[in-house]
Amino acid sequence: MGGRVNSYSVVRGDNLWSISGKDEVYADPYQWPLIYKTNRDKIQDADLIHPGQVLDIDQNASASEIDAAVNHAKTRGAWSVGDTEQSDRDYLSR
Repeated sequence: MGGRVNSYSVVRGDNLWSISGKDEVYADPYQWPLIYKTNRDKIQDADLIHPGQVLDIDQNASASEIDAAVNHAKTRGAWSVGDTEQSDRDYLSR
């Protein structure tokens, strides 16, 4: 079977949660903030990605980076499509 990927092409219906949960990405949907942070120049809103976008996948994140991502995913709070939430801005600044 295939190994881990370093990039992912977004298709219709994808979201960072589902991409992160794929075996070839992280096999853990709670790690979606890693994708968001790695692609902050391509993603304005973590809740809105578009078919055709090619996202970089960091397969070398440290344990502390993974822990921070999972913590953010679990404690992010309310969100809405089209806005960058303050909690997301705070996460990106770390």
